[in-house]
Amino acid sequence: MNLENGNRFDQSALPSVSPDSGATRDLVGLQLLAANLTGSGATGQFNLAAYWQLFLKHSKLIGSIVAASILLAVVVTMTTTPVFRATAVIQIERHETRFTQQQGFETGEEGGRSDVEFFMTQYDLLQSRSLAEQVAVRLGLLDDPKFLPSKPHGLLSSIKSLFSAGDGTSEVDALARRRAAVLKFSGNLLVEPKRGSRLVMIHYSDPDPGVAQLIVNGVADVFTSRNLERRFEASSYARNYLDERLRELKAKLEKSEVEVLAYGDHAQIVSAGSGDNKSTLAAVNLAAANTSLRSAKIERTKLEQLWAMAQTDNVYGLPQVLDNRGMSANREKRASLAADYQQKLTLFKPSYPEMVAIKSQMDELDHQASKIIAVVKDSIRTQYLGALNEEAELEKQLAQLKAELTNEQGRSIQYDMLQREVATNRILYEQMLQRTKEISVLGAMDSNNISVVDPAERPTAPYSPRPMRNLAIGAIIGLLCGVGAAFVIEYLDNTIKSPQDVETSFRLPVLGLVPAVEDPAAMKAALGNFRSNFSEALRSLKTALQFSTPTGLPRSIAVTSARPGEGKSTLSFALASICAEQGMRVLLIDADLRKPSLHNHFEVSNSVGLSSYLSGTMQASEVVQRVELETLFFIASGPLPPNPADLFSGPKFSSLLSLGGEFFDLIIVDAPPVLGLADAPLIANAISETVFVISAGETRRDVIGIALKRLSMARAHVLGGILNRFRFENGPTGYDAHYEYGYGRPTSESESPQLERSEQSSATTVES
Repeated sequence: MNLENGNRFDQSALPSVSPDSGATRDLVGLQLLAANLTGSGATGQFNLAAYWQLFLKHSKLIGSIVAASILLAVVVTMTTTPVFRATAVIQIERHETRFTQQQGFETGEEGGRSDVEFFMTQYDLLQSRSLAEQVAVRLGLLDDPKFLPSKPHGLLSSIKSLFSAGDGTSEVDALARRRAAVLKFSGNLLVEPKRGSRLVMIHYSDPDPGVAQLIVNGVADVFTSRNLERRFEASSYARNYLDERLRELKAKLEKSEVEVLAYGDHAQIVSAGSGDNKSTLAAVNLAAANTSLRSAKIERTKLEQLWAMAQTDNVYGLPQVLDNRGMSANREKRASLAADYQQKLTLFKPSYPEMVAIKSQMDELDHQASKIIAVVKDSIRTQYLGALNEEAELEKQLAQLKAELTNEQGRSIQYDMLQREVATNRILYEQMLQRTKEISVLGAMDSNNISVVDPAERPTAPYSPRPMRNLAIGAIIGLLCGVGAAFVIEYLDNTIKSPQDVETSFRLPVLGLVPAVEDPAAMKAALGNFRSNFSEALRSLKTALQFSTPTGLPRSIAVTSARPGEGKSTLSFALASICAEQGMRVLLIDADLRKPSLHNHFEVSNSVGLSSYLSGTMQASEVVQRVELETLFFIASGPLPPNPADLFSGPKFSSLLSLGGEFFDLIIVDAPPVLGLADAPLIANAISETVFVISAGETRRDVIGIALKRLSMARAHVLGGILNRFRFENGPTGYDAHYEYGYGRPTSESESPQLERSEQSSATTVES
């Protein structure tokens, strides 16, 4: 058993599922569909070619759904009653009439959320129930048979009329007609604001163009008049309310002023200032002292901070030091000397006379700077002590003034209360008087902020239905439904259909694509025709097998499949025949000891064969049979044993392979299916290489995954897969053109004799 080259497919890519799991099929199908449509799993890129292939594959289904959708759109369009739409344009301005400065009936604020709320309110008013009722009544639509049928028809209406009361019937009918009119009105009315402007289009749709024009113009007129009425009512109410409040405030102000004067004379309280700024002399003096003390504290705090900074090492940061001209010159000269000293230090020692002189100058400059700093510190200390003394004096003075004011306040509490009441009443009276004057002027000057820009005209063409739009919508919906149906079908189809499916799902290389053959007779005819697709596919398969291993074509190959009926026996027979025709000595073994079929292809007896050798009743030379091809030898399955797995478990089968390897160039073993049987894993373990046959469009992915796992557990070396019964016309674009190139065209007359002679010579070789 040759396992040096390792397995050819990635077992970790196989789905870990059970064959009976219902979710397996959906999961694997979804994974494959996503892999095919997005490219390889590693890149995850969008694969437009896969989408196009899917579209072409289901083009008939998609075309049928699109045609049905278009036909349905045509039927709906032809059966729909034409509807006419009339449109009027009105302009809504944000009026800024203000009845008060702080609170008003209309604030007149513009921008942001307020503007949005205002216009949304106007749009809702246009579609309100009250406006619809008013328009219906004003235009007489409740009794118009063009707008509402005169009497309801139908069985239900007739039954209701039988049980209706006599006098109340008319009221019930009127209310019902009013509700029906409002419902119809609201359903056909559409308010559409023009983006970026204050224009609003009002649309109304109706089968009668005259009714549509009449109603939409009525809506514009009623809405304009109702807005003006609401504004006039609000203005009148505001004027009456403000006049009444003005009289009350005037009387209250006069009374409070009289009380203040009387109490001031009685308590002998002297006030300074005039108007609203009146205050007592004690209060004025206390305020002045408090202001002076606050300024003194600020100055003292500033000097205290300077003095604290002067006592630290960071004296050079003091403003007095920084602003001192002598200090600035001193520091500049000292910095220049320090730089010169550092530069010459690289050449001379510190004890050098020139270096000593520079150092002395620097020390002298530092001494002068210390003197300047001492003077600055004394000045700051003097100012700081003076500020402390001034603050203490002001605090004493403030305490005396507070005592005087407290004594006076005890006598003027009631006076202050009366003064505050007078001030409050005066402010309210003046504000109310101003608002009253504004409303009187603005109420007379106010105008409607809603106007009709373009009245509606009688529509000449129906707005709905729109044939071209309906057909386009039908085509788009049909296309979407068709594509969706194609995706659903592709998702639910869990079978292997193309080489990409095999490589994407199982990381298993595809060795060849074998076209479908209808029956054994057609297969033999295709094998005899070197120009047939079937023969060429087998030759391509044989070439792929030659390059599948580093040593060339394997000496022994097991051909198996996941389940019965996938064409592995036919493929084994055809591959053996092709290899034998090319001069190789081939041994074909039918190892299916449960349901053998290869002896039918050769039309030989199955009385002796592999089972006879494995059971020890016959020798290997006794079970080998010759067939028509000179270099092809065949071992039938032989009598069916009760325990095939036990026969393959012994050493006889491996001995047969070793013995056959000495006499034959290639041994092909037709193994039984993998699922449900122990024979195939045993055979694959004993043979150097295994090829896995997959029936295109029939074998499910979960079945293949389980079969490959069983082979992996048996440590079988799977070279790759063969996609059998592959119909190129149903596969991806390019396969049919590739395999038909040069082999599907008719031969010319000059080529026919050569072809006939070639076929005759081949037949002679087979007969010999």
